[in-house]
Amino acid sequence: MTVEQAANYLQLSTSSIRAYIRSGKLKAFRVAGLRKVLIQRIDLLALLEPARATEL
Repeated sequence: MTVEQAANYLQLSTSSIRAYIRSGKLKAFRVAGLRKVLIQRIDLLALLEPARATEL
């Protein structure tokens, strides 16, 4: 998914998603030639895992 889609999914701003990517907390990859950054859904859900663990 794109940065915008990830931001909508998590109800965050796109700049927050980009900050997570820059800090290494969220894995993402750039598509060559398209100027797009894509995030796999599994990586996005992994970002939520520490929060889920504290809720239990």
